[in-house]
Amino acid sequence: MTVHHDHKPPAPTSMEERLRAWDATEHERVAVAMLIEEHELLARPVLQRVLVVQAEGSAYADWTHLSLRLPELELSDGEYAFLEVVLAIALGRQVLIDRVLPLGERRLAIVLRALAAWAGADSLAVGVRS
Repeated sequence: MTVHHDHKPPAPTSMEERLRAWDATEHERVAVAMLIEEHELLARPVLQRVLVVQAEGSAYADWTHLSLRLPELELSDGEYAFLEVVLAIALGRQVLIDRVLPLGERRLAIVLRALAAWAGADSLAVGVRS
């Protein structure tokens, strides 16, 4: 007697898990990872409404919608700059390198780690020096 189980993995529950499960392009996966690591911006309901499209147990990022609504969001210069870099990566756009100036150390480290991972440099350490 053979018992057959159609075991489906449980659907991702958090928004972050649903975005990670999204079948995105490599650029988009890097951008999503940046937002999840930064976590403060993605935790804001206003950003979630502008960026995240949710459907039955899944979610995806609407980068174009965010790029159109970005100027309307109440963001600090560092937050705005971070999202510009995220959008540049997600959409394959150019961004002026001086946009990293207002990021602060924490967000700059996220950007540098994302760029290193995207380039396949898994042995490059980005963080605080001791």
